[in-house]
Amino acid sequence: MQRKAFTLIELLVVIAIIAILAAILFPVFAQAKLAAKKTSSLSNIKQTSLGILLYIGDFDDEYDAGSGNCWWYPTDGGWSWDTQPYMKSLALLRDPTDPLSTATWYSWMFPPNNPTVSISYASNGFLWQDRNNGWATSMLGVMGEAQGPEAGNTRCGTGWMKKSYTQAGSVGQPSSTIMLTVRAGGQDIWGMGDLVSGVTWWDHNCPNSCGGAGLIPNGSASATTPYKAVDAKGNQYVVNANSQWGAVYTPYSNQSPFAFCDGHAKSMNPAQTNPNPTGTYINAPDLGLYPSGHDPLNMWDAAR
Repeated sequence: MQRKAFTLIELLVVIAIIAILAAILFPVFAQAKLAAKKTSSLSNIKQTSLGILLYIGDFDDEYDAGSGNCWWYPTDGGWSWDTQPYMKSLALLRDPTDPLSTATWYSWMFPPNNPTVSISYASNGFLWQDRNNGWATSMLGVMGEAQGPEAGNTRCGTGWMKKSYTQAGSVGQPSSTIMLTVRAGGQDIWGMGDLVSGVTWWDHNCPNSCGGAGLIPNGSASATTPYKAVDAKGNQYVVNANSQWGAVYTPYSNQSPFAFCDGHAKSMNPAQTNPNPTGTYINAPDLGLYPSGHDPLNMWDAAR
């Protein structure tokens, strides 16, 4: 009785077909997995923004600060610390693709010395410097540095901040003004840990890093020049290979989730949030390029 068996050629054909199917399907599976993570991140950032809106309703229609007077969130405040009673979930503050790097943390920030936790979302703390008025600084975002006379600051800083807290009712275009974005490797305890300022002072000067890269997107910047910062050990690292994206983390096919001041969230290419800025460093309303003094396309400018 003759036994039937596959020939070598038949086996090779089957193996080749399996390999072709795997080559086709694996990227599809990877894209599906990434799409699921994107959906999760959009849900997280939206829920976080709704928690902030609940906080605003209980505190005289006023946004919290990104970080308080002395930058120490447990005692001086910061949105990621103060709004926890409205969310009660650490997972809501994290993007599923964030590697949660602690490279910008100082040694004293780690548990058990301090209760620092990694977070992925950063507030719009966009700063404007008036270069024609002694470099006076105002906060044009919604949750930035609370460091100045209006914040009752008597212990820290020199009172250089003209405006520290934002009234929700003063945001002229809430549906197109950014509240939160994704920045990988953030933290909830000190310095720039939970906000994007629009300036790079604190990328390098504390003496090394104050908790995270600060540049907002700039659609006119070089797409081939990387945006670099320095970590807590003095090591330079690439924040984004495309400097148009600033500090915004873009794991989803060059897009990132954003939450807006009216409570909705959507995914966008970061460069679309500030496509044609009026200045090369940060947006300066005193340049006179627009009748209102503000770039109407800059979604980081709550005062436009």
